[in-house]
Amino acid sequence: MTGKIEELEKILTRYTAVVGIISLLWLMLRTGAKPSRIVYPCQRAAAKTSYTLLLYPLITSMAHFSGAFVPYVYSVFSDYKRRNTVILVSLLSSSVLLSGLTVYVYLLADPVAVLRNRSTLTDRLTLVSVERIKDGRVEDALEAALNGIGGIESIVPEGSKVLIKPNVVRNQKPPDTIDPSMVKALINIIGRRNPSVIWVAEGSGEGNTTENMRALGYFPTVEAPVVKVVDLNYGEMVNVTVPRGGVIFQSFILNHVLVEADIFISVACLKTHDQAVVTLGMKNLVGLAPGSFYGFPKGVLHQTAAAKQDDHLAGVIVDLCNARKIDLVIIDGRVGMEGQGPHNGTPVKLDLVIVGRDPVATDSIASALMGFDPEKVPTLNLAREKGLGTNDLHRIEVRGERLEDVFHQFIPASGHESYQIFPPILIPVYQWRNPIVYLGVTLWASTLGFILFSRKKLSRISYA
Repeated sequence: MTGKIEELEKILTRYTAVVGIISLLWLMLRTGAKPSRIVYPCQRAAAKTSYTLLLYPLITSMAHFSGAFVPYVYSVFSDYKRRNTVILVSLLSSSVLLSGLTVYVYLLADPVAVLRNRSTLTDRLTLVSVERIKDGRVEDALEAALNGIGGIESIVPEGSKVLIKPNVVRNQKPPDTIDPSMVKALINIIGRRNPSVIWVAEGSGEGNTTENMRALGYFPTVEAPVVKVVDLNYGEMVNVTVPRGGVIFQSFILNHVLVEADIFISVACLKTHDQAVVTLGMKNLVGLAPGSFYGFPKGVLHQTAAAKQDDHLAGVIVDLCNARKIDLVIIDGRVGMEGQGPHNGTPVKLDLVIVGRDPVATDSIASALMGFDPEKVPTLNLAREKGLGTNDLHRIEVRGERLEDVFHQFIPASGHESYQIFPPILIPVYQWRNPIVYLGVTLWASTLGFILFSRKKLSRISYA
């Protein structure tokens, strides 16, 4: 036994780099990418071992190599012919590399062409309208978008009860919440249909709903004889069964106005989401669940989803959309949010409004113009399976703006890169395609000029 131990010691002494690599791998496994997690003695020992046996020798080797390489480089460049050879090889290599990158960007990596192919209409099932909001004229853009899918008269019958559900999850300014001007524009358009009542209803996840709306400027915007503000977190409740059985919930306790409404309109923000990937018209329905029953911020929904491995809340969202069908989705894309949405992301100004009657299709078009693949987003896939609509871009006709013209790659929340249509590195490379071409042409011109210059100088030296 002693002999084997001594033999192992000899091997480890001879191959110290192996010990360093094992120590480094173990350290990375235990601490991840955060050195601040190195708190235990065993972790500190592994860090010290990996540095002593692996990193330090590597650094000293590189220093030694540099010390030997510098004189060699100097000797090369002191010789005219050898120096020119090195420069010429460098120029040619860079020119070929840039040329290959140019071919890749223009012929193989054009996201606009890919998106155009992905959204080519083959079998129309539904319409989604995308309009630009020009000069801040929200109502004009919204009406144009609605006209693109048949007009408000095709959606809201005369004298009907209409419920508008804006995204007012807490007291935080847009793009975290819906700007009241979008709701006001919608109320004005619906008003032409002489509705018997318009409920502006929300159940904020944080704070008091009415106070949140007041702080965000909804009053006096929504104050009109036919308009009533409803806090969905409280009031008279009814039990609503999820048709054909739910994924996570079989029924929900909901405010009675949701059942009484003839037309239900989801007015949502254009945002990324750190759990659901995106939060659009369908995710907006989480606010329907009353906090007085499901807790704040809707904790019962999240806990039940977690217990049933519904990691992206897809099942909860789909169940809510089944319990109270959406008749119209309006997505306010004036200023979206990318990154760590739904609250801590970065604003993205687009000046768009997206409208559709099919909630899955509308969210799919919004997802695509944000750079997310609707056939990968969990909520949209599950919603299609449950018959709530289509997420096949080939079956959605887009009216107004073309999808490829309004496309803007959103930075996803951490860990959601795989849900994007294009690899994250592709977009900046494509955006820099023209400078890449100019740089490639410059390099080729420099290479040609250097060859001509070198030949003339060599001929002079030979003549001398």
